[in-house]
Amino acid sequence: MGATHSKDENPSSPQRENEHDLVITGLGTEWPCKLIGPDALRDYAVKHHSADAPWLQGLLKINAHTGIESRAVVDLWNDPRWHREDPPTAEEVDAAFRHYGVQLSKNGAVKALNDSNIPASSITHMVSVTATNAGSPGYDQTVARELGIPLGTERILLHGIGCAGGLAALRVASSLARAATYQGKPARILILACEICSIHIRAELHAASTSETVGIGPVLFSDGAAALVLCNPAGLSETTPRRFGVVDSWTGITPGTHEDMAYKVTGHGCRLSLSKHVPRLAVGSLQEPFRTLVESNSMQNASPVDFDWALHPGGIAIIKGTQKAMELPDTALEATNEIYRTRGNASSVAVLAVLDKLRFMEMRKRDVIACSFGPGLTTEMLLLRRLR
Repeated sequence: MGATHSKDENPSSPQRENEHDLVITGLGTEWPCKLIGPDALRDYAVKHHSADAPWLQGLLKINAHTGIESRAVVDLWNDPRWHREDPPTAEEVDAAFRHYGVQLSKNGAVKALNDSNIPASSITHMVSVTATNAGSPGYDQTVARELGIPLGTERILLHGIGCAGGLAALRVASSLARAATYQGKPARILILACEICSIHIRAELHAASTSETVGIGPVLFSDGAAALVLCNPAGLSETTPRRFGVVDSWTGITPGTHEDMAYKVTGHGCRLSLSKHVPRLAVGSLQEPFRTLVESNSMQNASPVDFDWALHPGGIAIIKGTQKAMELPDTALEATNEIYRTRGNASSVAVLAVLDKLRFMEMRKRDVIACSFGPGLTTEMLLLRRLR
């Protein structure tokens, strides 16, 4: 799938696209206004469970050492329905996602569309993803209707891929754009990720209290939405901004890891199941896709330090492990560390938010590696190139 690497004598300069390039023309990230820190999670947890419970003591110990200073959550943090003796029902959780998630998604999409100078009425495809809702019709249909996206727009909604979802959606959109190019048709694709993780915190705490096991979801995850607009050459005009070119992608599953990461449905919402091996497995899955991408695109002499990285902020162990394994300087992961510190892990949204943050930082490298991990254990990696 890879495009031929340009032999530019100045590798630090941005590139213009060629006739086969796919171009990210706009990005947008939307966070809820409410921010919580580790103390707020502690107070929330002890309001509903005994502070002396061993499982909660273990969770609060992790909570104090995540490296996250603030996380964004929707107004349900203070909603009385989320503070009853019993956790909210699955029906209430679904309704909350559709109320808050649609608005966040719409706002993020408007930002990306405005950044692209492309109206919603010109969108030809829509690829959306979420791990925190599974109802039908999907939230993407409501967002599309409220944005005024044409009824005949080709839509795909991805589910079941967790934190890998943002880049999986970009990979799928890239395939659709290339197919449209092959058919001689324009592609202007809205990519949308939305996660409302806070609506599942009560379910996570309840499940931990009944099983006496520690689940780290309540101390890591946050809420938000992110959107990209991806175009093929026929979907571009002279006035369309060029942010990043999508050069190539890689996806794969690490054998024997099916039970190491899961987001399972309970009677009150979803609960994260994460083994202690996940950081090691995630970091161990990086070398093959990286080497495949650089070799497939005539970059055999490139090393990880030749790229800026949009790494999924899955946790401090994953971030530090990646930096060590790939021998990266602190600057390579600056955007990842900033999103993790100020917003935590927003699942499929997070890596797209990192990419959005990265574009506003001082340009250091022309090429960018975007990478995320999800249940499976699935690794998604894309090779991107800064344009204008």
